[in-house]
Amino acid sequence: MKILTSGQQLDLGDSLRAYVEEHLTAAVSKYMDNAIEANVVFRLDGSMYHCQCTVHIGAGISMQAAAEGNDIYVSFDQALDKLAKQVRRDKRKRRNHHQRPTETGDAA
Repeated sequence: MKILTSGQQLDLGDSLRAYVEEHLTAAVSKYMDNAIEANVVFRLDGSMYHCQCTVHIGAGISMQAAAEGNDIYVSFDQALDKLAKQVRRDKRKRRNHHQRPTETGDAA
């Protein structure tokens, strides 16, 4: 998955980029293994950090979440929790519940 991390008039360090890549990859790949790209944008508004995460999973599936907090890591974690919840619910919705059960017993 290609991850683009940027800041609007904000300088992001390598440790934040690594943190975003590690946690976003783990959260999305837990439910969907075919994610194409993700875009994470941080901005500072007064004393609050805003984080907006967008993930393009494929086949027209795109999910978006945003959050804000006093710390840049807190804002990302909150946005990631919202995004993971969306991905989990979408995965549950797309599951095929009409499959035939497999026969494991011996026929007499």
